[in-house]
Amino acid sequence: VEDKEAATLPLKEHYNLGIEALKQKKWPDAVQQFRIVTINFPDADLAIEALYYLGVSYYNTKDVDLANKNFTKYLEVQKSPKHFESVFRYKLAIADAFKAGAKKHLFNQEKLPQWFESKEEAIRIYDEIVSSLPNHALAAKALCSKADLHRLESDFKASIQDHQAIIKKFPKSEQALQSYVTIAEVALEECQVEFQNPDILALAQINLKKLTQDFPRAATQIQKAKSCIAAMNEVYAKGLYETGQLYERKKEPKASVLYYHQAITEFPETKVASDAKARMKALESYAEEIHLQ
Repeated sequence: VEDKEAATLPLKEHYNLGIEALKQKKWPDAVQQFRIVTINFPDADLAIEALYYLGVSYYNTKDVDLANKNFTKYLEVQKSPKHFESVFRYKLAIADAFKAGAKKHLFNQEKLPQWFESKEEAIRIYDEIVSSLPNHALAAKALCSKADLHRLESDFKASIQDHQAIIKKFPKSEQALQSYVTIAEVALEECQVEFQNPDILALAQINLKKLTQDFPRAATQIQKAKSCIAAMNEVYAKGLYETGQLYERKKEPKASVLYYHQAITEFPETKVASDAKARMKALESYAEEIHLQ
């Protein structure tokens, strides 16, 4: 034990000094007193409570890594934690901080500097919240934040799965309604990366159908989802049209008209379909030759 962590007073007095520092928002002083309690009197009931307050104090010094570690210790040693829900509110804020770029201590050692970002730690904490409070509003918020993080990382499938979990767990909630819309938006982003994958469009169409069934009066949200699908149709049609253009440049007109024809038949309402019709007209003889007219 270092000198500054050695007990110079009875347990109760160090604990009370910590509580007083907490009330006055003197966070470094609170950290010191609660560390003295937890290090020198680890088996005392007050030391278990001190773990919670140590987590609060570290959180307010912006050390979310150590805050999370002490909250976890508190949950592990306290059989009936009276601060149970409060701990997970802090953990949600901590996970959001890691998501935003907060750093962990180097080599997981608290005396070493906070050095590297850890989006994985954010995901782990979100999962912990969902498993510990499966039907609580905090679980919905954790799933939503986790979905946002996956979306930021371009893990579109994982993001959609998180939103589907919200819909399943909280089917008539405001979060579920927003998740339907967000699934449509994420699917649109994904199809711009994988425009030849028909499963993404199919998922978006199923999502719209379920949205309409579950929230038939949510006209604004339904329209947003429809707009995403319309934009997806443009992306798919454009992909087919550009492939047709590629074959034209390669002097393979019969191949090109196949792609123009597909764009027209599968996505007739798109703007791109008009361009494809113009190219089909220009290549009419080749289309006739392969019986597309």
